[in-house]
Parts: sequence; structure tokens; C-alpha cells
Amino acid sequence: QHYGLNAARAGLASACMFMSPVILDLPQNIIADKVGPHALGIAAALCLIGAGVVGVAADVLSCFPLLLLARIFNGCGQSLWQMSRVLILARAPSKIRATAMATVGGMQRLGSLICPMLGSALALHFTIYGVFVAQILLGFMVLLLAVLPVLLPETTKLVPRFVLGSGVKSADKQTSVRGTLRCAVRNWRDFATAGLASLMLAWLRQAKDFLIVLKINQLGGGPAMSGLAVTLAYVFDFSCSPVAGVLMSRFGRKFSLAPALLMLGLACGLLGTDLASTPHSVLAIACLAGAGNGISSGLGMTLGSDIAVLREQEGLAISKSEFLGPWREMQDCGMLLGPAISGALVTVFSFPVAAATCAAIGSGAALFTAWSVEETLQPE
Repeated sequence: QHYGLNAARAGLASACMFMSPVILDLPQNIIADKVGPHALGIAAALCLIGAGVVGVAADVLSCFPLLLLARIFNGCGQSLWQMSRVLILARAPSKIRATAMATVGGMQRLGSLICPMLGSALALHFTIYGVFVAQILLGFMVLLLAVLPVLLPETTKLVPRFVLGSGVKSADKQTSVRGTLRCAVRNWRDFATAGLASLMLAWLRQAKDFLIVLKINQLGGGPAMSGLAVTLAYVFDFSCSPVAGVLMSRFGRKFSLAPALLMLGLACGLLGTDLASTPHSVLAIACLAGAGNGISSGLGMTLGSDIAVLREQEGLAISKSEFLGPWREMQDCGMLLGPAISGALVTVFSFPVAAATCAAIGSGAALFTAWSVEETLQPE
């Protein structure tokens, strides 16, 4: 509304942030071997600061192309930060890796819960300009946290020892474009099983938000009710994230993945039935969807890093980042395709068809996980 955009151009602005990770996933794993995960974190913070600066310029000049550029910077920053955290936590001992990943995932969910409300308050009192200024300030805080492990001595007790060190690989351990493609082909079974299941999880995670908001709008709930539904989903998401660490650490990664797929698929499917005939019933379904998302907190990062560590030890990948580049590519493609395909199904067919498709994907992917995905939890 601030830029006078129609729905199509607003969708383009939203898509720009998801396009950045899809483009960056493969190149950044090559860069990570040469500069280390902490350097990726620093670059991520600089991208977020840049997004804020360009956003302020877009606001002052009312320039839509600059808004698109700000979204691209934002997407780059999120993608680089995600990869840097995965590579750092992949160095953690196996027995605490899942808990560490779930904790990071939980904190991300907390940010997803708090920041939209904070952004709305800033926009209300200071216009959209205040949101971008806040992003610049938070970007500098992230930059400090990214630089800190590099500056701390090895004797420090402020952070775990596996976090310290640059993580730069020796020349013979640095991947390349050819090496990444070779790794993807060599480990095709991992990508066709665990990778595909994770792609479906990412698909459903994004599709459920899209379908919830669309259903509320169809029922005449308005923006306030839509915001409440998404907020409730994130509340249950964050509240259930500790369960993910318990499931993955004590029972196995599949015990987090399969139930999450079932719950997310069920929630999406229910939105297309008569049970979602009122805005309040959609709120209840949103809570179920949030819980399903929460019990898989950090799952994609944990499963990918587990397999990356194993394949590096077996000599099937030169480095963890060589494997994680294609792995992240699959997850980000799921995030991009989920709402896009769901929206196309709603437009071409109907809302119930889109909801039923997501339900089928959830149940089918859960069975596929149970039968085909390798359990990566290592016995103590």
C-alpha cells in the first residue's frame, strides 16, 4: 500500500527474497570452503545492513526497483547466515548436534513471531522508514555477534570450542563447481531420499502460511484476523520447538520428520473441508500447523549436516559445504515452489484442490520417510 502496488507487483517483491537463496546456495558453499563459515556470517550481516540502507532510500524516493533490491539483499543475508550457522553447528559433537540445531531453529521462530509485530508497530508510528532503520541497527548487532568468535582466544569459555576457528579448508579440501556437481551425482541416493523429504517439508511449511491467510480472506476475516492466525501458528511453532530436540536426540531424526509432515499435511488438508468454515476454526487449524512446524525445528539443518559429516568421512564429499550446497538448494526450492504451486492450483482449480494436494504430499512424504530415509542418529 505504501508504494501503491497491485497484488502482482507485491507478489514480485515477496518472491525476490526467496529467489536469492535459490541462486546463492551452490556458489556460497564453494566460497565457504575458501573463507570459512564466520566470514559468511559477516557477509550476511553486511547484506542485512545494506538491505536496510537501500530500503530507506526506496522509502525516501518512493522507488519500487530499490524496494526489490532491498528484498534481494535481505534474501542474500538470510541465505548466507543460514549456511554459516549450519556449517558451524555441523562441527558440533553428534550427541548435541540435534539439540543445537533445534535451539537455533527455535530462536529463528521466536524472531519470526516477534519481529512482524515489532515491524508493524514501527510502521504505524514511524512509517515504513522506521522498519528499515531498525533493520540497520539490528544488522550491526548481528555483525558484532558474527565477528566475536573470530576475535575470541581459544581459551575462552564464552562459546563452545567447536564454534572457534575460521573453518577455512586446505587447498585440497576446497570444493569447486565441478566438485559440487560430482558430489551431487555421487550422493544421489541421499538427495533422492532425505533431500526430497526435506524439500517436501519446506514446501508444506511455506504453503500452510499461504493457505491459512487465503482461507481467512475468503471467509471475510480481514487483515487483523489473518495476522492473528499467522501469529498463533508461530506461537505454537516456537512453543513446540524444544520437542524437536528431544525427538531428534533421543529417538531419531525420522521421528521428527515423519510426524511433522503428517501434521502439516493434515492442517493444510483440513483447510479445504467444512471444518474450516469459520475464521475461528481456521485459527484452531493454524495452531495445529504451527505445532507440526515446531516439532521439526532445525530438522533440515540437522539431517543435512549429519549426512554431510558422514559423507566427508567416507570420502564421498571433499567437505561438508560441498554436500550442503545442493542440500540447501533443494530446501529453498521447496520454500519457493510451495506457495507458488498452491496459488496456481487455487487459481486453475479451487482452494480444496490445493489443500488436498498438500495433504497428499504430507501423508505420502511421511510414508516415504518411514520406508526410504536413512536414520542418521549415531548410537552413543
